[in-house]
Amino acid sequence: MVEQTAKDYAKIIQSADLEKEINPLCTNIDDMLARLDEFETVLASVRAESNSIMANHVCSILSFGENFGELRQRIDNLEQFVATVNENLNEVERSVDVAEQELNIADYSIKGLLLKPLRARLAATDASATPPKTNLVEGEFQPVPIFKSDEYFGSRADETIVGA
Repeated sequence: MVEQTAKDYAKIIQSADLEKEINPLCTNIDDMLARLDEFETVLASVRAESNSIMANHVCSILSFGENFGELRQRIDNLEQFVATVNENLNEVERSVDVAEQELNIADYSIKGLLLKPLRARLAATDASATPPKTNLVEGEFQPVPIFKSDEYFGSRADETIVGA
C-alpha cells in the first residue's frame, strides 16, 4: 500500500509543470519589489522635503516667538475694547429708549417723528403715579459716558513716534 501511494504521488509531481506555476509568482514578486523600491524613493523624497519645510518654518515661528507676547496683549486689549463698546452701545440704546418713551415716539416716519413729540407735550397728563424714566438731571440732558479710544489704542502722538 505504501508503494501504491508513493507511485500516485510520483505521478502527481511528475505531471506538475513547476515552471508554469512558479514563473507567474516570480513575476508578481519582481513587480512588487519594483513598486516597493519606487514607493521607498517617493517616501525618501517626501521626508527630505518635509524636513526642509519644517526647518524653514520652525525657524520662522521661533523667530516670531518674541512678538507672540505683544500679539497676545493686543488681542486681549481688543477683546476688552469690544466688550466696552458693547456696554456703551447698550447704555446708548437704553438712553434712546427712555427718550422715545419721554417723547411718546412709536412711529418712525417723518410725520411721526415731527408731530408725536408736539402732541405728547400738548396732551401731557399726570396719569401715572410713578415718575417715568428720564435722561434729564435737574432739567438738563445727561449723555451716556462713552469710552475713550486712547485708553485702548494710544493717542495719535504715540503713533507718530512709533511709526517714525
